[in-house]
Amino acid sequence: MPIDEPPPPPPRIERPAASAPRGQAPIADMREQFARKTPQTPQDEAQARAFIDGKIDMIRRDPQMSEAEKAAAIEDLEAKR
Repeated sequence: MPIDEPPPPPPRIERPAASAPRGQAPIADMREQFARKTPQTPQDEAQARAFIDGKIDMIRRDPQMSEAEKAAAIEDLEAKR
């Protein structure tokens, strides 16, 4: 039984040269393009508060944390409410 000839290799893919060496490329500030386009709604704020309240409750019940660590973590989260 004859063996079929293998298919030809795929065409070579040539990659364009980088425009600037790694680490020296210009950095663009894209924060404005990705900024929130709509304001927070009351529902968004309520969900964020509920999430933080859940985290605070979880910290209060954590047996691995000391009371000082719990107090510091809760204080940090309450500042974000």
